Parts: sequence; structure tokens; C-alpha cells
Amino acid sequence: MMRLMVLAGLVGLLSGCGAGNEAGDTTEQPGAEVQAQDVREQWCNSYKSQQYCPKNVCVWYSTPAPGKCGLPATE
Repeated sequence: MMRLMVLAGLVGLLSGCGAGNEAGDTTEQPGAEVQAQDVREQWCNSYKSQQYCPKNVCVWYSTPAPGKCGLPATE
């Protein structure tokens, strides 16, 4: 019986911690999103010619010369 009460208390405690983490996660999410975007931009910039610029993800920019592969502009 005592084990059941301890288990129930532990579940209640963990449930409370989970709710607190949700609020913390939303404040850190934009930073993680920006970091992921920077990785994609670096990946696009690693391509040196229009021939190898992956069109489903990146866009070829011809200006400023000599041109580069990068993420498409977002509005």
C-alpha cells in the first residue's frame, strides 16, 4: 500500500514538472529555430554553382557577383 502511495505521489510530481517545462520550452524555441535556419543557410551557401544549387530548398542569387546559393527570401 505504501508503494502505491509513493508511486502516485511521484506521478503527481512529474506531472507538475511537465506543465512547468511547457512554458520554458516556448521561450527557448525561437532560438533553436534561428540556429536551424543558420545551418540550412550555411548548407545552401556551400554550393558554388547554379548547377548544384538544390532548387527544392535553396535559390540561386546572381547578384552580388559572382552569385551564390542561399535560402529563399521570406516575407
